[in-house]
Amino acid sequence: SCLTLIVEGCTDDSYLEYDPSANVDDGSCATLIVEGCTDPAYLEYDPNATIDDGSCLTLIVEGCTDPAYLEYDSTANVDDGSCLTLIVEGCTDDSYLEYNASANADDGSCATLIVEGCTDSLYLEYNASANVDDGSCITLIVEGCTDDSYLEYDASANLDDGSCVTLIVEGCTDD
Repeated sequence: SCLTLIVEGCTDDSYLEYDPSANVDDGSCATLIVEGCTDPAYLEYDPNATIDDGSCLTLIVEGCTDPAYLEYDSTANVDDGSCLTLIVEGCTDDSYLEYNASANADDGSCATLIVEGCTDSLYLEYNASANVDDGSCITLIVEGCTDDSYLEYDASANLDDGSCVTLIVEGCTDD
């Protein structure tokens, strides 16, 4: 009168090795069932999970996650150590007076275009529009009468100052 056949196996349903047909536990229960994300390509990955429960939602995207760096990747959700260059804001165009050689991110502060020329008003080459002296100031201004047909004529003058008053009239001066 043997009615029940002995089937050995794992009889605990909280283990992966569970055998519903087993009626005698043989000690083969080894891996406890832990539900979770079993795919390491996802942020939700659980290394202890033994059964995927559908909780894998966010795919890992590696990159620089710090917006203070030039290498910042807004799509990255796992920092991979690629943040190398700290952002330095400033004028990055060297044709402007506000140029900052240390800047690597333009902040819109470039305002004054460089105009090279003579910036010293004491020289004939003076350029009122110049804001950067280029070394072109050569001839120092000497004011005076520059017209040699006047008695006040000054041979060293190079800028007429309106001092030419007495016109030279040649001829006999003895009446």
